[in-house]
Amino acid sequence: MESGLLPFGAMRLALILVAALATGCHRVDCFDGGANEAAYRDGERAAASVNATEFERGKTVGLSLTQADGERDGRIEGYDDGFRSGYDAAYGSGFSEGSSDGAIDGASDPTACSAGSADGSAAGQADAYSDSYDTGYSDGNAAGYADGFADGTATCPTDGAGKPSHKRETEEERTCRGRGYDAEIDSTAYDRGLAEGKRLNPEYQKGYNATYPAAFQQGELEGGSAGFDDGYDDGYAAGYDASYAVAYDGCYSSAYQGAYDAAAGSGYDPGYSSGYDAGYSSGYDAGDDCN
Repeated sequence: MESGLLPFGAMRLALILVAALATGCHRVDCFDGGANEAAYRDGERAAASVNATEFERGKTVGLSLTQADGERDGRIEGYDDGFRSGYDAAYGSGFSEGSSDGAIDGASDPTACSAGSADGSAAGQADAYSDSYDTGYSDGNAAGYADGFADGTATCPTDGAGKPSHKRETEEERTCRGRGYDAEIDSTAYDRGLAEGKRLNPEYQKGYNATYPAAFQQGELEGGSAGFDDGYDDGYAAGYDASYAVAYDGCYSSAYQGAYDAAAGSGYDPGYSSGYDAGYSSGYDAGDDCN
């Protein structure tokens, strides 16, 4: 069967590249009622011509297909359609059953509370240090800036460019032609024509209708089995995680608060020291400018 790729790709690529080069410095108005808009409409007409040609090319191919082609496509498409139908129908029941089983196992997992406690304790301690460090840093920074500014002042005394946008009319027209082309081009034109040709081809339809139903039934059966299995796996994971999280979160919260309270203020002194040094440096630099 013939490919549905456009034979005019080189033309479209050239239009896109030119359009990209033309839009770097300013906004292009493709609906100015003048040359830009005329170029835009030219692009639309070029794309419309490509669309019509591709549609007819696809239609010609579709009309040339044989009964054997229809039988082959009927088997493939029938199976695919049936598989999707069966999969979608069975996925939900598999998910529901898996979710129920997963919730039971997740709730009884003995590691949930121990993991939550360990993580909560570590996070509480880290956050307590971080919060107190930030407070100390802020206090130290203010004090350091004041001292640094005073010391810096003591050292006194000591005391655009815009590129013009060059508008090129020919580039703007090419940009607009590319935009018009992209707005009108239909990448499905060949496939739509092919489908129309198949629909109007009695030999193809005869073969297609002969194989599609049985293939659909086979696909539906196998899709149902796959859908249930995937749904069960996904549901089990979701149910397990949800019930595991209940125990984990409870132990996490309890451990977090205890660790936070125990570590409160632990970062203040290091934060103050760092903040003071940074503040002093900034203050000194500002003070010795002598403004």
